[in-house]
Amino acid sequence: MSDTYQAELVGPDGIETIELEFINGLPQKSFVRATPGHEDDKTDDVVWELDEGADEVFRYEPAGRPAEDYS
Repeated sequence: MSDTYQAELVGPDGIETIELEFINGLPQKSFVRATPGHEDDKTDDVVWELDEGADEVFRYEPAGRPAEDYS
């Protein structure tokens, strides 16, 4: 079994495929990363959440900015 998997980041500027590490054999639920095309601009960091309804692909969508309260 591989320790990594291919993930699709579905952002406002398109889709980017990246490699992520499994955690205890499961895909990561969320992580912080720049939006596709903005890797050098830290102001564009967003929280990416796993779309658990996606079939046969690990797809992540933006869920907000880090450290902001969305409650």
